[in-house]
Amino acid sequence: MLFKNAFVYRLVEDVNFSKEQLLLKLKDQIFIPTSGIRGSSFGWTTLKDNEGPLVLEVSGRYLMKGKREEKVVPTSAINDLMIEKIEHRKSSDPRVLRNSEKLRIKEEATIELLPRALPKSKEIFGYVSPRDSFLVINSSHTSDAELFINCLRNSLGSLLVTPLRLKENPSKYFTQWLLNRNLPENIVLGDQCDLKDLEKGATVTCRHQDLATREIRNHLESGKICTKLGLIWQGRLRVTVDTNLGLRQLRMETTEKSEEDIEAQLEADFAETSSVLSEFLPGLITALGGEASTN
Repeated sequence: MLFKNAFVYRLVEDVNFSKEQLLLKLKDQIFIPTSGIRGSSFGWTTLKDNEGPLVLEVSGRYLMKGKREEKVVPTSAINDLMIEKIEHRKSSDPRVLRNSEKLRIKEEATIELLPRALPKSKEIFGYVSPRDSFLVINSSHTSDAELFINCLRNSLGSLLVTPLRLKENPSKYFTQWLLNRNLPENIVLGDQCDLKDLEKGATVTCRHQDLATREIRNHLESGKICTKLGLIWQGRLRVTVDTNLGLRQLRMETTEKSEEDIEAQLEADFAETSSVLSEFLPGLITALGGEASTN
C-alpha cells in the first residue's frame, strides 16, 4: 500500500480541474532547497526521484508529492555561540543584559549558524479525490499535513477543507466494540488498542495482543475508554484508527508487487490505495455514527 498513515480531510466545496490544469498550478510552487539563512522550505516535487511527472491521475484522483526541508541547528551549538557573544559584549559593556537583548543575541547566533547547518528532508504524498470529496495525506504528523494543505491552497488559489468530524466521539464505539464484540459488517478487531482513564489519566497500551481477553475487559469495566483501535476490514486492510480519525499502520494483507517498471508500480500502488480507502472510509464513518455537518 502506498500510504502507511493518513490524515483525511473533507473538501468543503467542489474541486474541478483537469490533470493539465493542476500541473500548471503546481509548477508555481516547485520545491526549492534551503540555502543561506533560509531555514525551511516546502514545495512540490516529482513523484519519482528527480524525474517523472508532478501529478499522477488514476480514476479521477490526483496524486502529488510535497517535499519538506529544514536546516536544524543543534541547541548546544546555538547556546555555545550565544555565550561567546555575551562574554565578548561584557568586555566592553559590563552591565547585566536584559532578556530582550539576550533573545536578540540568540537570534543572531542562529542566523550565523544556519548557512552551515545540514538540511533534513521529508517527502509527503497526498491525493485529491473530487469524486469522494476527500483530501488524503500520507503522514502521521499534523504539521506535515498542514504544510501540504497550505501549499496546495497557495497553488490552487483557494481550497476549503476540514478534518473529518463525526457526530459522536469515536471512543464510544471503540469501547463498545471491545466490550460486546458486536462490530459492523466487514470489520473485525485487530491486535492493538490504547485505553485511557479520563479521571486519573492512566493509560494502557496493547500491541500484538488478543483484544478479546478478560484483562482488557477488566480495564474497560473499571472505567477506561478506548482511544485507539486496530481493525481489519474485509480481511484485506489492517489499520489503527484514533479518535481524530487518523489512520495509522495501514497495510494490505494480500498485496503483491509484480511490476518491474517503477512508474507502473507507483500507478498500481496508488490505484490500490485510493480505491481501498474510497470504499473503507464511508463505511467507517457510518459505523462510527455518521459525519457531522460541515456547515
